[in-house]
Amino acid sequence: MSPTPTIRLAIADDHILFRKGLRALLTGFDEMEVLFEAGDGQDLLERLDSVPVRPDVILMDLQMPVLDGLQTTRLLRVQYPQVRVIIISMHDEPELIESLKSEGAFGYLLKNASPEEMRRLIYAAVGRKVTAAV
Repeated sequence: MSPTPTIRLAIADDHILFRKGLRALLTGFDEMEVLFEAGDGQDLLERLDSVPVRPDVILMDLQMPVLDGLQTTRLLRVQYPQVRVIIISMHDEPELIESLKSEGAFGYLLKNASPEEMRRLIYAAVGRKVTAAV
């Protein structure tokens, strides 16, 4: 049986401590690799243009300077349609969540979600079933 391919991730959030914490958490999951971090949407797009391997999933904050999560999701949908976007935010308005999904976001996580919820959503974004809890 061949090993399951690694899920490649990128993180975009303007809060350094949150980014680093998220990276540490994700690195602890089997089969996940964080390719890079970005401080805003513009930084993310520039890094995507310069890396040889694209992420499968981008975990992105909604509110960031320069290009926010919504603007960046719109651009990603056109420039990198194969990359799945999961927005992470503290806002939980249903209208906002539906709007983001209609603009191209695969999913939405609240910043107070459990690590297991995040893991399940990442797996769903790449079409895999979660087999065992970490």
